[in-house]
Amino acid sequence: MTKKVYALIFILFTITAITAFSGGQKGTDTGSKDAVEITYTRWAGTQEARDFQILVDKFMKLHPDIKVKAEFLPWGAYWEKLKTSILSGDAADVISLSQKQASPYITKGAFLPLNTIEGAAARLEEMQPGTKEAVVYKDNICAMPVGLGVRAMIYNKALFDKAGIPYPSKTKPLTWDEFIEIGKKLTKVDDAGEVVQYAAHFFKQEMWEAFVVQMGGRLMDNYIKPTKMLINTPEGIAGIKLMMDLINERIFPPHSGEWSGPWGTPDSAIVTGKVAIMHTGPWGFGPVKDAGIDFGTAPLPMAKRRANRGYINSLAIYRDSKKVKAAWTFIEWMTGVEGQLEFTKTGDLPANKNALEASKKDSPTSLEVMEAFYSELPYVITGPMVPTDELDTLLDDISTQFLQGRITPEEAAAIIETDGNDLIEEVYSDL
Repeated sequence: MTKKVYALIFILFTITAITAFSGGQKGTDTGSKDAVEITYTRWAGTQEARDFQILVDKFMKLHPDIKVKAEFLPWGAYWEKLKTSILSGDAADVISLSQKQASPYITKGAFLPLNTIEGAAARLEEMQPGTKEAVVYKDNICAMPVGLGVRAMIYNKALFDKAGIPYPSKTKPLTWDEFIEIGKKLTKVDDAGEVVQYAAHFFKQEMWEAFVVQMGGRLMDNYIKPTKMLINTPEGIAGIKLMMDLINERIFPPHSGEWSGPWGTPDSAIVTGKVAIMHTGPWGFGPVKDAGIDFGTAPLPMAKRRANRGYINSLAIYRDSKKVKAAWTFIEWMTGVEGQLEFTKTGDLPANKNALEASKKDSPTSLEVMEAFYSELPYVITGPMVPTDELDTLLDDISTQFLQGRITPEEAAAIIETDGNDLIEEVYSDL
């Protein structure tokens, strides 16, 4: 999105300036004997939508005075609708956010500051370390963390057994050298030399950033408010090269630039029967179980240190909501221990640190399967939060070029550093 469009967003937000929250219910849900209806929106696939509706239904059973009208959309469609609904002034009362996509709206004041709501500051203090920075801007609590999306490896045990490979540890990561040796045994080719089974399928355009950190490098100085790109170092270049090596060794499928393809997606690859390992979150369990695949889990392999990509997901109240009290009641339940134990069933790990240990006991999925995901929590890095789409576009474009072998790791690092620094300077000079 260009700066002109974001300037338009800012003007529209300014014209519809926020009214102060007095601590009571806004609009029609003050003192009404009938149930107050609020709207709630979230990205979700088919199975995720069913899981989230169950979550919403449980809230409504506990709070019969509040009706939640939920809308679930695929990832891309969700963010497009959020943008247009905020611009047109008819966004949902409760809005789901993922930290990387939230920045344009947080910095432009799209959400009600939660500081004005009794109990919000105390609730934020219950959240896990590292989640708070993603929702606080200029001392305003713009959203409340609700879940942590964490990826680990999910593998097909039958394909490991067929190749005579022992199952990896659920908590101790392999080295990349060990992983590559295993991968060479799991990738299968036919008589014509064509690959008929790949060892693994990862979200390559995202995971290369974790590889940079694993090698001792850094993409930028600060993911929440970056001031400088730091990728162009020997360590940063080594991280890019590691990802390219995994493709060149035919451990990973070639990078097509499309999310889905003949090898499935990073969230469904082993269901195809043609990939042994995928790198996904607990949200990927459903299709695997439905396919009747006996699977195991393991942490991401490591280089000099552990690092993995993840997501801080949160809930915000639209700044012009007329149902603030009911909206906060919903968010308060979702981010408290009771709601967090239910929310965990949708695929995220709890953002509330008080719910984390309890979730290990009460998880609908066995702790044996979840151990890999819990082990990754301390090593998660998030994507950069920059209030325009331009840096994301740059990173996606350059990563596509090096993943397809069209530029070298050295060229990629140099372009990201130069063009990225120019974008950061341009963006933050306007804030």
